[in-house]
Amino acid sequence: MDPVGWESNAAGFASLYSVPNGTYTLAMCDGGPGDLGTLTSWSIDINYVVGVPATAATWSPITHLWNDSLRTQPYTGDARDTVWTRPTPAGVYNYDVTAQSLPLSGTIPLPGQVSTFTGSVRGYFFTAPSPFIMTSVEVPTTASTGNQSIAVVRFTGATPPPAFPGTTNAFTTLFLTQNNPAAGAIPVNIPINAGDVIGIMGYRGTTNSYSATGGVPTVINGFPVTLRRMGMQFPLTTTAPQQIWSEVAGAISRVYFSYGLPVGQCTSPKRRVVVTVNQPTTVATQPVVQTVCTDKVATFTVVAAGTGPFSYQWQVSTNGNNPPWNNVTNGGVYSGATTATLTITAPPVTLNGNFYRVVITGAAPCAAATSNAVRLTVNPLPVITLTASPYTSLFPGLRTTLSATVTPNAASTYNWIRDGVTLVAGSQGVLSGIGTANLEIDVDGMGVYTLNVTDVNGCNNTSNSVTIKDSVSAKCFLYPNPTDGKFEVRYYSVANNTNLPRYLNVYNTIGNRVLSQEYRIGRPYDRMVVDMRNQGKGVYFVEVADVNGNRLTVCKVVIQ
Repeated sequence: MDPVGWESNAAGFASLYSVPNGTYTLAMCDGGPGDLGTLTSWSIDINYVVGVPATAATWSPITHLWNDSLRTQPYTGDARDTVWTRPTPAGVYNYDVTAQSLPLSGTIPLPGQVSTFTGSVRGYFFTAPSPFIMTSVEVPTTASTGNQSIAVVRFTGATPPPAFPGTTNAFTTLFLTQNNPAAGAIPVNIPINAGDVIGIMGYRGTTNSYSATGGVPTVINGFPVTLRRMGMQFPLTTTAPQQIWSEVAGAISRVYFSYGLPVGQCTSPKRRVVVTVNQPTTVATQPVVQTVCTDKVATFTVVAAGTGPFSYQWQVSTNGNNPPWNNVTNGGVYSGATTATLTITAPPVTLNGNFYRVVITGAAPCAAATSNAVRLTVNPLPVITLTASPYTSLFPGLRTTLSATVTPNAASTYNWIRDGVTLVAGSQGVLSGIGTANLEIDVDGMGVYTLNVTDVNGCNNTSNSVTIKDSVSAKCFLYPNPTDGKFEVRYYSVANNTNLPRYLNVYNTIGNRVLSQEYRIGRPYDRMVVDMRNQGKGVYFVEVADVNGNRLTVCKVVIQ
């Protein structure tokens, strides 16, 4: 029995709600005397599905897709949620994925209550305006009792016959029960097409009636329906076409009819999956070993391959190409530590033997690539020490030698420089030693000397400077003497004079002047060349005079 005040007429849980959200009350009683008791616990199990049930996914295009991670089974376009891809070459690949919905019950119930007919009307027919599924029919327990039958028929004509007695083969039985159908709705799941003329009727009893009643148009749950008093020939012993009869009052008072719209599969909107394929990061061009002098610049350069953009980090090992590898940072001699080219400017000898490599990072998720490790060799500059012996001050007739020592590595080439000008063979005052470590010079070679040396490692440096200057003397220097008539005269003048006038007057032994000549002097002991080969042999006196004609000195020359 139901608890007092809480009687329920619900045949099932679904009848308790139209919207499931809300507050529920559980009322209970037992079937015995009115004893008391306590409900200790109760629960409601609700089975539900989150979202819309759907088939597995379908992928398009199928190129470069596989059913397994080892890529042994090409994907053929069937429905599956997981596929593998490894397209080539590098680039962007677009894949579209869709799914098909799965109906929960195969129908979507239409709104409102189930269709009924009541009173003395025991049947109706209607023309289906659109496809639907007849889900169940039912003679409710409140209807007349006894032998109960339900039929659902499809008329073969456009409309049911206007009069029933004697009509045969006018319909096809779609569903038929005979004698006491089970209580509650009987599932039928009959597909109805648009335009079908459907009749639904119920019958109780064992006799037939032949009276007819006209149709009563109405609308049941959105369907236009014509109600008729009608029944079926009884007993119902076959599902073959039957005769339809008008039915007397007092038969089954109502038949319920549940229906829904068919649920077809819906295709989801396309979801695009973008697969970006990046080329693995590699080193296309490796750095090469560098050998430099301490005053030069070493550069290590790589060329990356793969998909960029690329980032770089140079590393250094001071342990002979062994760990630890430390990141190089910009500053001091280093620049470009995070670029494709590492620059080491004027590296000290302490960097000699270091190894360098670079870690290149490309587009994710590709692994970084590490270049070969290459050695840096740093050679010191040559140290050149320059000395002069036996003199650093010269006057005509004297010569001296400039000598160089080169350490720590042997010299390969020597370039002597005087007063900023590189000396070549035949340079004034150079007697020998061009291109060697020892340079011999005379009074015409006065000046400031340096020596530029390139050693066997290609390192270049310049020596200290040595000055070879004049030695002050008031003598007249004449040579050769005796002579064939052509000779040179030298007399000291202060350095840095330019175009200083000097005069030479030559006299014979009887005091006659046989030659007078002007010179412009630019260096101490600058040479004054005399040619007396057209004069006779004998002894001559050579006078050196200043611009004013004052005698400075006198020399004697013998012409043979």
